[in-house]
Amino acid sequence: MFKRTTWVLLGLAVACLLGYFLLDNIQQLRQEQQAERARLFHFATDTIARIEIRQQKEGEPVRGSGAEYLEILLERNPEEEGSRWRIVSPIQSAALDFPIEQLLNTFSRLTPQITLEGVTDLAAFGLDQPRHQIALFPKEGDPYRLAIGNDNFDGSGFYAQPEGGQVVLLSSAQKGSLLPSLLALRDKTLLRFDTAEVKALQVQLAEAEPEVVRLQRQDVRASGAEHFTWQIVQPRELPADEINVNRLLNTLARLQAVEFPAETQTDLAPYGLEQPSARLTVELEGGKTLKVALGSEKDGQVYVITSEHPAVATLLTSTADILRSDLEELRDHRIARLNANQVGQVTLESQGEKVTLTPRPSEKGSLELRWENPERPGQPVDLGSLFSSLNAARAKEFVEQADAEAQRVLSEPDLRLTFEPKPDAEQDPLTLTLAASGLQAYVQSSRQPDIAVIELSTFNSLETEVNRLLEGQPESKDSAPLTQPPSTPSPPSS
Repeated sequence: MFKRTTWVLLGLAVACLLGYFLLDNIQQLRQEQQAERARLFHFATDTIARIEIRQQKEGEPVRGSGAEYLEILLERNPEEEGSRWRIVSPIQSAALDFPIEQLLNTFSRLTPQITLEGVTDLAAFGLDQPRHQIALFPKEGDPYRLAIGNDNFDGSGFYAQPEGGQVVLLSSAQKGSLLPSLLALRDKTLLRFDTAEVKALQVQLAEAEPEVVRLQRQDVRASGAEHFTWQIVQPRELPADEINVNRLLNTLARLQAVEFPAETQTDLAPYGLEQPSARLTVELEGGKTLKVALGSEKDGQVYVITSEHPAVATLLTSTADILRSDLEELRDHRIARLNANQVGQVTLESQGEKVTLTPRPSEKGSLELRWENPERPGQPVDLGSLFSSLNAARAKEFVEQADAEAQRVLSEPDLRLTFEPKPDAEQDPLTLTLAASGLQAYVQSSRQPDIAVIELSTFNSLETEVNRLLEGQPESKDSAPLTQPPSTPSPPSS
């Protein structure tokens, strides 16, 4: 008897639970159906082929026949053309999909907070001469039209009227999406290209010495793998700073305007573009050339024109500063670029002492790279700390080869380091001559035409490390062992 009652109660509980969920689902369905019926318009956003927006210009009176309006016409592009929308009036331009899709989604979900029936005085709501009007034209059928009038008394909503319908009050949160500006709608891309296709880059600065810096891509093959580096070829042959060159190219490749002061490039004088402060030229594989010119600065923005866009635009000053990179920013300030995988024999000299180290075969299953002194066979030497210190060292400035003080100090060098490449590295040997006098330290590199000035503390650290190796002392416990990097090709030493 007890068991039967328990099962009955359990069955009733399950039935009640199922009934609750069923009732809840029915109520949710009814609410969704009611919300759907309450919407002003019923359409699928992907059926809209054209959009017309009529907006009263800023600063115009609220009402009146003398007000000026901006009329924007948008048309859908075929999917295969990239952007799904294009502005055809008042300008011809590619459009941004996001604000248009946001407009369509908002328009399709418009639900009145209040419906005002029997309104005869439209002027009281700003709808006799609407400040804004929107019309959506589907591929087939009649357009969906909405007139937008005044805000309500507390700004929480605005009055609107669908064509042939009643005056309604809509939430103010939807107004911004319905009325995007022309600037918000247009594509602001001034240049677009693949940086991997760039074969040369030239920067010409009106107030720089030298005025023109030209860089060329150099394809390199090392250890059976191909990659490329950048080399300054004008005003003279210099190694380039890969990070700064790539930053400049990446900025150019996705150059975005802030504003468009003029839609044509017919009158450039007001923008300082008749005699630009900077000119950049990008040469692509296949022969195409892209050009950029920078003009004067105003209110934190710099005027710009490009060969790929018909308008005069502006850039943020921070963006323009990247484009105005000079020789000092584009040249490489590293005193060495050593890839341990590509280094063979190493010769270290200091104060009359000299040691030559040769690479040891890697032990099976080990990625550590070691060298040894042929006079002390079986005693591996770790050059990891030396390589790291050299790769991290940067020149504060460069002086010419003929600099008398630098030549005097380097005539009796404190250190001389020579790094022979492995046979498959296809590189020239790198020789570094270092000397210090007083508070100055100099480095002469066989791959750098100028003499580098480095921090005295940097020189002292390198001298300590070289003397440790000459004395055959073990590496500091704080220094990590040098291991082979992943198989991806590394840039060659410089």
